[in-house]
Amino acid sequence: MVQHVYESACRAETLDEVIVATDDRRIYDVVAGFGGNVQMTGECETGTERVAVVAEHLACDIIANIQGDEPLLKPAQIDLMLRPILDKPEIQVCTLKQRVKTIVDYRDVNVVKVVTDLHGDALYFSRASMPGSVPETALHKFPIYRHVGLYAYRREQLLAFTKWSRTPYELAEGLEQLRFLENGIPIHVVETDTPLIGVDVPADLERVKQILEAS
Repeated sequence: MVQHVYESACRAETLDEVIVATDDRRIYDVVAGFGGNVQMTGECETGTERVAVVAEHLACDIIANIQGDEPLLKPAQIDLMLRPILDKPEIQVCTLKQRVKTIVDYRDVNVVKVVTDLHGDALYFSRASMPGSVPETALHKFPIYRHVGLYAYRREQLLAFTKWSRTPYELAEGLEQLRFLENGIPIHVVETDTPLIGVDVPADLERVKQILEAS
């Protein structure tokens, strides 16, 4: 799965370099085995902090955080996420969202939901069924979105993140991106129509295998 995501990322037009950051020697050996660029980071509390460890030694302005558990990710989605932060210097952090279409995903705590304001900036992220208690018959009427766990950061903002203490809602939800919001840093959210499935549990992996085999 890591190789599949790595090779997709390498085809993105907006990326100059792709690096796998890990603290697991098994992942390191797999990536090195297929000729990928990989770095060991040591233990980190969050994926964002792991990316920051690598970013400290990079001479660039923008860093993308691409999760290795998004095997359906397309290069065009990476470009979609990066273009706003490349074009607008006021954007510090950018990510993706996708419309929730089933009541199962709406209620699933492994499917992180995001609500945004009228300018496309995140108001909140939650594992709860958000917003409100929407009945299945009315699901299509409400703008309910799943957060897609990819990020683009300005390097200095990413490094600042690692200097902040973990925040109350970050701890309550188990979602590190809330640390940005709780410190007053907006997260711009771009919608993607391309179907994605984050592999959080074994059942997700089986769904992905079926989709890839059918394509």
